[in-house]
Order: sequence, then C-alpha cells, then structure tokens
Amino acid sequence: MSNERTQQTVAIPLPKAKKNLVQIGCICMMLSVAMYGLVFSTLTSPILESVNAMGYVGLFSIFAALGVSIMTPIGGKLGDLIGRRNIVVIPGIICIICGVAFAFVRSLVPLMALRLLISLAQGAFTAAPYIIMGLINERKDVPKAMGMLAAAIAVGGFGGSIIAGEMPLYVIIAGILTDMNMLTVAILMPALPLILGIVLIGLNMPNQKREGKVTIDIPGIIALVVTLCAILLSLNFGSSIGWTNPAIIGGFILGIVALVALIKIEEKAEEPIIPLALFKNKNYTMLLVVGFASYFYQNAMNVYAPIGAMQVMGKSASIAGSLQMPRTLLTIIVPIIAGTWVGKKTSNMWKAMVGATALAGIPMLAMGFTSPTTPIMIYFVALTFTGIAESFRSVSITPAAQSMLEPKDIGVGTSFVNFFNSLSGTVAATVFAVAYNMNTAADPTNVELIQKGVNAVYWVAAIVGLVGLAIVILFVRPQMSDKKQQVEKTEEKCA
Repeated sequence: MSNERTQQTVAIPLPKAKKNLVQIGCICMMLSVAMYGLVFSTLTSPILESVNAMGYVGLFSIFAALGVSIMTPIGGKLGDLIGRRNIVVIPGIICIICGVAFAFVRSLVPLMALRLLISLAQGAFTAAPYIIMGLINERKDVPKAMGMLAAAIAVGGFGGSIIAGEMPLYVIIAGILTDMNMLTVAILMPALPLILGIVLIGLNMPNQKREGKVTIDIPGIIALVVTLCAILLSLNFGSSIGWTNPAIIGGFILGIVALVALIKIEEKAEEPIIPLALFKNKNYTMLLVVGFASYFYQNAMNVYAPIGAMQVMGKSASIAGSLQMPRTLLTIIVPIIAGTWVGKKTSNMWKAMVGATALAGIPMLAMGFTSPTTPIMIYFVALTFTGIAESFRSVSITPAAQSMLEPKDIGVGTSFVNFFNSLSGTVAATVFAVAYNMNTAADPTNVELIQKGVNAVYWVAAIVGLVGLAIVILFVRPQMSDKKQQVEKTEEKCA
C-alpha cells in the first residue's frame, strides 16, 4: 500500500540511487547559475576593459535581465513539449558552449551576442531544477529539496572577504585569477558544475514530455518577447533619461499593446506558451503575489543598505560590504532545516510564508529610521533576519504553488513563480530609484537628503513585505487549510 501511495504522490518515480544523482545534478545546475551571475557581475568591467568598451557595462546588465526574463516562462512550457531532461541538456550545452566562447572572444559585438545567448539559455533551464525536484519527490519531501537548491545558490555566493565589500568565495578566486592575467580561467569555472549537472540529469532522468504532436506557440512567443522588452527596457531606462521622455512613454504604450495582443493570442492558441487558466486559479495567483512581495526587499538590501551605512552612518566600505555575511551563512544552513520542518505538516507551509514576509518587512521597517547616530549593529541584525526570511521563502512558495496546480501545468506554473521573482527585482529597482531620487534630487551629496532617500526606500520595502504578510494571513492560510482537508480526504480514499 505504501508503494501505491508513493506512485500516486510522485509524478516521476525513480530508484533511490538515480533520484539522488538527479538531485545532485539539480544542485550543480543552481550552483552554476549562482557562479555565472557572480562572474558577470564581478568580471564585466575587466572583460569590457580588455576590449576598450567600458561604456557598455549597463547594456551588458540589461541583456542579462532581458534574456532570463524572456526565457523563464517560455522555458517552462518548452519543458512540457520537448521533455524535462531535454530542457536541461539542450540549453545547458548551449550555455556551456557560449560560456567557453565568451572566455576566449575579445571583440565587443561577439561578446554582446554571447552574453545574450548565455542569459537566454540560463532562462530556459533555471526553473528546471525546481520543476524536477517537484516531480521526483513525494509532496512532503519537496520543501526540503527546494531548501537544498536554495543552499546551493547560497554556497555559490558564499561571502569570504571584506576587503572591498562582501566578496563571495568564488569571486575571490576569480579576482586572484584575473590579477594573475588568467581572466579566461575565471570565466570558465562556472561551466564545471554545469557540465556535471547536465551529465547527472541527462543519464538518470527520463525525458518526460507531452504525448503526441508538439506545437510551439510562435505568435505567443513573439508577443511575449515584445511585451517584456518594451516594459523592462522602459523600466530600466526611465529613471535615467526621464519618465516623460517620448521613448519611455512609447515603450510603455508598446508594452501594453503587446500585452493585450498576447492575451488575445493565448486565448486562441492550441498550446499557449502562457496558459491563461493559471491566472484564474485564485490560490496560485495569491502565491505569485506573496512571492513577489517576499522578494521585493532584496534590491533595498543589496543597493541601499551599503549607501546608508557608508553615506549616512559614515562606515567604511569593508563594514558596509560585510553586512550580509551573517545572512549568507544562514541561507546556507537554514533552508534544508526549514524545508524538513515545512514538509512535516501542510500548515507549516503558510507559517513559513508568514516568516518569509514578516521577516522581510519588519527588518526593513527597523532600518527605516537610519540616521548618522544609528548603530551599525541594527543593520547587521536586521539583514540577518532577512536570511531566515529568504530560507522560509525558498522552501514554501514554490512547493505550495506546485501543489495548487494540475500535473500538466507544473512546468509553466513553476517557471512563472521564478519569473515573478525576477520581475519583483526589476520593479523594486525602479520603485526604489524613484523613492530615493525624489528625496535626493536637490543635492545628491547632502547627507541629510541621502538619509531621507534611503529611509524612503526602506519604508517602501517594509510596506510591500507587510502587505505580503497580510495576504498570507487573510488569503493563503485559509487556502492551505482547505488544501489540507482535500489531501486528508484523498489519503483516506487511498487507504
């Protein structure tokens, strides 16, 4: 009977040895994603300096954001069509080839093209480990599996030096290699865990896919690309060239028109790239909103906490850079423990979401009273609590969303959770820039105005986090209670 139950609760049952190898492969994939993110954020300057193209740093960042944003929702659907194994192996190989080529090319245009291809490939497979973990594990084990992925990402960004700010261990190694004129080796390093992940998943994971003829929604993909490019580029450039600039206004108008066209296309598509029925699922939609809210504060933490520490409190760059070190340590250790706890009871899932939102909003609120006399320890403690918030977020929202979906929608549904996370970061960066600039426009170097600017950012982040908390308590908690009752009824029938 227990075997029957396992078959019913695991979408893709695997022998224990193969399952463990696939899980290790997924962990390697996420480790590689974290390392690639670090190599491009840290080594972009020396890479572009080597081709006399320092003026293109911003464009490199935009290419990275666009590629991932475009391909994350598309990748989820493509996985349904071409298979879970193939959506890892094919884009993974493309990423490796482009990454290797990037390490040796020393010409601007090819570098730009390769950077875009790498981000597109990563967007296609980034959600795959989360989807696979949800398919090969029993429901009760999924949160722990998600915790392992979160820990892998944290390990990839582990902080080890505070010489020039918080420098992850891999960045230290990459920096040493760069100083030794071994920039090529530093760029190649993230391919190693990616190769291992592709091999482990490719050899041990069955290529589950839709039966019958594969139909790719080309018009939907085009409309989605236009929508995201128009809106995201407008959000990125709006704060720098002005929100009333005709190009920005035109971009938003184009994005809205393309979005309307996308909805019309998807309503009629045989195999829509975005199944609109997903958004008619109130339970799932609420979880997307909670995920958006619990991720929103991170730009405030990454960008404005160092500004507050250095420009308002007068602390050194090394102290400002070490603010996230205790948080990083927690995000390595806590996710697996939290995931194990969440998996024990369905009710623990919404409780974890309470932690994810409350421990994001309240620390931001505490930081919202920054002044020159504020003890730096408040920042350390507040950001350490956000490490617990991130741990709870990583093991609750994706498993909960998967439990609210039909098996046929898990791929694209999981991808949209990741997409909303990245969208939250983009929107947050724009909103925070507006809040900060409104307060510092008169004199960007005035400490009192900078103080008002960073505090405005923290207050906005706190409000969004606490709104997420309210949604969890008022909407998600009742949903999870209903889901628990349904599961119990199903188990009684199986028994």
